[in-house]
Amino acid sequence: MSIVSSITCFLNWHEPVRRDVVWNGRVYVGDCSHCGAPIQRRGRRVWRRRKDGAAHSNAPTPSSR
Repeated sequence: MSIVSSITCFLNWHEPVRRDVVWNGRVYVGDCSHCGAPIQRRGRRVWRRRKDGAAHSNAPTPSSR
């Protein structure tokens, strides 16, 4: 992992492994291509670490109620 990618992952700015991204019924989920953390898509080109930590899970993400 390069220094720049380690800094971006530390700041919670991740980049997915595009071929492994799946739709779980609510959001796109996958793993970070740099650090391997489970991530989900929050917006166009915005990927953040999943709160529940379950990548590729069919379980819905926790709601923010």
